[in-house]
Amino acid sequence: MKALVSAKGKVLTAWRAAEEFSAAYRQAVLDRAASDLAGSGERVYSESIAILAAAAETHQTLLKEMNVLLQEGATLPSPVRMKELTARYYELLYRHQEVFHSAPAFYQKSMEFLKMLSAAIMARATDQLGLFARHLPQMALIALGPAGRGEFSPFCRLEMLLVHEEVPPAQRQTINLFCHTLHEEFEAAGLAVDQNITPRNPQWRGSLADWRERCHEGLQRGAKNVLIDILRLTDLYPLFPAEGIEQAFRDQTLAALRSNRPAQANLVTRMESLSHGIGLMGGLKLERSGAGRGMFSLISHGLLPLSAALSALALLKGSNALSSYDRIIDLLDRRELDVDQAEKTLEVWYYLHELLLRNERGFSIVEHAERSLFLDSESLTGEERQTLKAALTSVAMIQRHVGIVFSGMGE
Repeated sequence: MKALVSAKGKVLTAWRAAEEFSAAYRQAVLDRAASDLAGSGERVYSESIAILAAAAETHQTLLKEMNVLLQEGATLPSPVRMKELTARYYELLYRHQEVFHSAPAFYQKSMEFLKMLSAAIMARATDQLGLFARHLPQMALIALGPAGRGEFSPFCRLEMLLVHEEVPPAQRQTINLFCHTLHEEFEAAGLAVDQNITPRNPQWRGSLADWRERCHEGLQRGAKNVLIDILRLTDLYPLFPAEGIEQAFRDQTLAALRSNRPAQANLVTRMESLSHGIGLMGGLKLERSGAGRGMFSLISHGLLPLSAALSALALLKGSNALSSYDRIIDLLDRRELDVDQAEKTLEVWYYLHELLLRNERGFSIVEHAERSLFLDSESLTGEERQTLKAALTSVAMIQRHVGIVFSGMGE
């Protein structure tokens, strides 16, 4: 079923896509019943009901096993066992995606696992400090990047930052030890953790006052790379929120970004410069070197420009939705996108993420294969290639729309 919205609201059965799907499914059953090859109409209807019942049972079975794994992970099993849980959980989740083709369901369950894992690892890292743990302040662990948009898969690098209560200088060494253990435990659990954007790096941890000063300096006088790092904070997803700290950090950060037009201009300019993957002659842009040589980078030429456009638009228009999917719905509700724009954007989002997740299914999450980031364009049929190009053209239109919105906001 297409992932579209309509002016009728958020009730699934009132969505135009649900109506279209129901009508198409009913017509397909009627056509099959009318066919001489299909047998009696009663048999066709019985088989259709059986197929739906089997799909529902598969859904429930997969969810039940995933929930069992979530419960076991929350009991702080050994690192070896936690790595096994990670592999098994995502094996089931990719199986669910293969059957039901629902990127929102995949990411919802993926973020559930990541939040469970974060809570367990925070607890384990605290335990490993022994008596020194009594010096730890309240802390919030927050994801950036793909996970910061609620789009985490085990093939993307996990980017994180830490916000903590104010502490005396003498206690900062304890936080440093904690953050090193935190990083190591995520890697031991089988996830690929970014080697720079991690609380292990002092730049990505601090108190609310530290972060306030860091943002101010970066936005006012920071070098280009510093400003880019500050603008990463447009995508923030709480993994282990301490009461009040996570929301206070998010509020102060977004307020700083929304009040700084030069920073917004930098964000929009870099968004507009991202390639949508179609060359001057109308062909797909393929990689010329590296692990993806001769292949198409679905991340660089599709998902990254789309995500960047949605992040920028959410920042400009004051949307507080966390995920790209929810931002589209929120921007529609706020009338910052009309129905046609929202439907087209959501359809492209679904399509590109379906391609990504389908591509990832062929690789082992333990190996974090770099080739999982690239699409073999030669494996696409002519029709599939044209559909991909149409989606990329839509991404370019969304990029242009955000640029126009920013220009229209004036100084």
